[in-house]
Amino acid sequence: MPHARPDTAQTAIHYPILVGALILSMGLAAMDSTIVSTALPTIVSHLGGFSSFSWVFSLYLLTQTVTVPIYGRLADVYGRRPVLLLGIGLFLVGSALSGTSTTMTQLIVYRGLQGVGAGAVMPITSTIIGDIYTLEQRARMQGVFSSVWGIAAILGPTLGGFLVQSFSWRLIFYINVPLGLLSVAGLLIGYRERVAHHGHRIDYTGAALLLAGVSALLLWTLGGGLSWPWGGKASVILAVAAVGLLVAMVRVEQTTPEPVLPFGVLGQRLIAVGDLGTLFAGGVTIGLSSYLPTYLQGAMGRSPTTAGLVLAAMSIGWPLSSALAGRILLRAGVRFAAVLGGVLAAAGSALLLALSPSASLELPAVASFVVGAGMGLISTTTLVAIQDQVPWQRRGIATSTNLFARQLGSTVFVGLFGAILNGSLVRALAGRHPSRQAAQRALARINPLLSASGRAHLAPAAAHTLIWALDHALHHVYVVSAVLALVALGILLLLPGGPVRSAREPTDTRQ
Repeated sequence: MPHARPDTAQTAIHYPILVGALILSMGLAAMDSTIVSTALPTIVSHLGGFSSFSWVFSLYLLTQTVTVPIYGRLADVYGRRPVLLLGIGLFLVGSALSGTSTTMTQLIVYRGLQGVGAGAVMPITSTIIGDIYTLEQRARMQGVFSSVWGIAAILGPTLGGFLVQSFSWRLIFYINVPLGLLSVAGLLIGYRERVAHHGHRIDYTGAALLLAGVSALLLWTLGGGLSWPWGGKASVILAVAAVGLLVAMVRVEQTTPEPVLPFGVLGQRLIAVGDLGTLFAGGVTIGLSSYLPTYLQGAMGRSPTTAGLVLAAMSIGWPLSSALAGRILLRAGVRFAAVLGGVLAAAGSALLLALSPSASLELPAVASFVVGAGMGLISTTTLVAIQDQVPWQRRGIATSTNLFARQLGSTVFVGLFGAILNGSLVRALAGRHPSRQAAQRALARINPLLSASGRAHLAPAAAHTLIWALDHALHHVYVVSAVLALVALGILLLLPGGPVRSAREPTDTRQ
């Protein structure tokens, strides 16, 4: 049984039920991230709009990212349970609506609502784990929960491929509903807390500036070179707006009493370096999970089920290394464990550079596994170490900053990858300076390549040209992903050496 902690004195916990509910919450987030990746090529082939491909990920990641620190602050003020219940509820509504989509625009909007809810799931679940376990237990249990995440993520792509091929892609969203409702029931029964309120205020101004700044940055990366020239007026306006809004956000955060992004916490070396390394590692993760299924189905002609099984290799490597991360962290220290993860992530990213339409499936599967193993070490090590740096009343926001960094990296770099993919495809299929209409027509030509029925109707010469263009474009994506992995590794080398400070218990300051 877990040891009673000073900060749970006024919290009623039924451990088996609570752990079950948290496992379901983890599964909720993990299933959604992988099940959509393998199904999206099929969705695009049905709804059309390959040029909007990246937006299905981008808007979800954007709304998830900007709400993570807000939920972290809310959890420190109002308690963990009500905030997690709110997030799960919004996620379920977004999931149900996504399943009803008839156009790509509807799907993108509903995915945005899903992201608003998903912003609460991972950080609050991880924060509760930090609350109820000691340091040694937490290092072990974060690995256990990552294993649960990995098992759900393995089921996600496999189940997604099966549902898409045998029934309908809409079921990949509806399946979230029963999982989420079970999690809600477990939280209501197994976890009750009483939190004393002291007139805390939520930094809505900082949150709004963060949302606007990241949105402008995302629009700039996704639309540049396709909807408008990189050097055009719209591109310049968005770039200037993004910088201005983010600078304004930083100034607000430095002056507000309770910022949504606490630069005081980020001023600690371990937290700052860990979060920055995690940011770039998030780009590596999204490059693999978002675009590898497209390569497998479009360039290699594999089925959605096969693509799901290959991507599942990442979900096997991640929990296995997470389970070992606690032992490595406690014995060899934060830097050794995190740097080992960075080396593995860089090695797996390098393997993706060898992909070709005729490659065997072992190559992408091994690359996925190695990247997943690296990310498991990086994520678990930095999260456990950061949680040990702060007391209860700051643990929610400290946990959220780490997960926010990973999500921010995924959000920004998925936009960059989308710009690289679309730009490379347009140049390959329509020339270097096509009109906007010609660029859109060029991208629309990719749609039939993403399904077996569409591919069957393509002339051999046309199919060869499209496969070459997709292979060429996605190779550029993986070059950038490999560079991001090397940058993350370089940053993680700056972490302090030696073991974690202690297994001390923070004092309960909620009263």
